[in-house]
Amino acid sequence: MTKKVLLMGRSGSGKTSMRSIIFADYMARDTMRLSPTIDVEYSHVRFLGNLHLHLWDCGGQVCTCADSIGLK
Repeated sequence: MTKKVLLMGRSGSGKTSMRSIIFADYMARDTMRLSPTIDVEYSHVRFLGNLHLHLWDCGGQVCTCADSIGLK
């Protein structure tokens, strides 16, 4: 089974940190070294056995969010 996951929200809200902790086995303290997402970062992960996720991690800048959902 394949699903798409779109992570969107305000800049600095922890979208990339959440993705890194859940899908990349980061410890919470390790996320402090992550840089802000510019534009959109795409990744494909296998989760819980046979679940394939297409992750779209959108930068929190207003223009990036608007571009990602087609508002511009």
